[in-house]
Amino acid sequence: NSRKLETRGRILQPTMIYCIGECMIEFSKADGDMFRRSFAGDVYNTAVYAKRFAPQETSVEFVTALGDDPVSTVMVTAWKEEGIGVSYVGVAHDRAPGLYLIDTDDAGERRFSYWRSHSAARRLRLGMEMIEPVRLQEGDVIYYSGVTLAILEPVDQRALFDFVGTAREAGAKVAFDPNYRPALWTTREAAADAVLTAYAQADIVFTGMEEETALFGQAAEGQRLDALQEAGVREAILKTGERGVFGRTHDEAFHIPFMPAEHVVDTTAAGDSFAGAYLAFRLRGAGAERAAALAARAARIVIAYPGAIIDQAAFAAQVERDPQLAEALAGLPGQTP
Repeated sequence: NSRKLETRGRILQPTMIYCIGECMIEFSKADGDMFRRSFAGDVYNTAVYAKRFAPQETSVEFVTALGDDPVSTVMVTAWKEEGIGVSYVGVAHDRAPGLYLIDTDDAGERRFSYWRSHSAARRLRLGMEMIEPVRLQEGDVIYYSGVTLAILEPVDQRALFDFVGTAREAGAKVAFDPNYRPALWTTREAAADAVLTAYAQADIVFTGMEEETALFGQAAEGQRLDALQEAGVREAILKTGERGVFGRTHDEAFHIPFMPAEHVVDTTAAGDSFAGAYLAFRLRGAGAERAAALAARAARIVIAYPGAIIDQAAFAAQVERDPQLAEALAGLPGQTP
C-alpha cells in the first residue's frame, strides 16, 4: 500500500530512518584527571535520541563505516543496546574509529580535541552502498549533517548527494543539519557550496544563526528563513540561542521562546538531541511548532549531563518528570497510514 509521510502538515510514521554519519570514541571529564569513555558523533547522537522518542515501530538505522578492530566491535554492541540498527555498517579493514576529547568550562561550554584524519567513517560510502534503492520508499527519512559531508572526499560527497536524490525520488523525506565546523573544511566557500547543495535537496533543515552567519553572512532571522524556503526547504528550524527557536513551514511560522536550563553541565549534543526529538515527535503526529517546543525540552535534559549520550534509565526518569514530554509520549503514539 502507498504510504503518505506528510498529511495536513504532519509527518506520518515511516518505515525507516537512515542516519548517515560518523560515530567516534568520546572521552569526557569525570572525576579529577579521569575521563569517561563513550561513543558519540553528531548524526549518531541524533539517531539515539530519535529512537528514544520515536514510535516503537520506527526503525532507526545508522549508516557508516567502521574498522575490524576490537573497539569497533564494542561500538557496534553499544549501538545495538540503544536499539539502533547496524545493517548498513561497512567495514574498512585498514582503519579504525576516530576519537575526540571534551573539555568543558564552568558554564558547560565545551572545547573539542579531535583525532579523526584516518577514521573509518571517512569511508561511510561503504555502508551507504549497502542500501538497495528498491528498499527506499515513501515514508522513509534520510538524515545527515555538514560533518558527514566534511569528512568525505569530493567524489564521495557527490555519491551522497546522488543517494539523497534517489531517496527523494523514491518518496523519502530528507532532513539535514549543517553543523558547520570550520576546522573540517578546506575553505568557508567549500562548506557553503556543499551546504547549499544539501539545502536544495532537503525537506527539513535544522540550523542556527551562528553557523548561518559564519557561512553566508549577517542577516535577520526572517531573511534566513526566507532563504531556506527559497532553496526548497519545506520545514526550516532556526535556533538563535537566547532569542529562542524560529520555524517556518509551508503554512505556518512560529517562535519558541528561550527557556534556560536549570543546570548546565555539558552542552554537547544539545542540537543533535533537538533534531532527534523533533523528528521523532513529527513522526508521532505533532505539528512543527509543538515538535520544536518538545525538542527544546529534550535538549535541556541532555545538557544537564556530561557527554553526548545520557544513560537510558536516567534519561527516561528525567523525561517522566517533564509533564509536557511525558504527556506527548502518552498522547502521540504515532500515526498509521
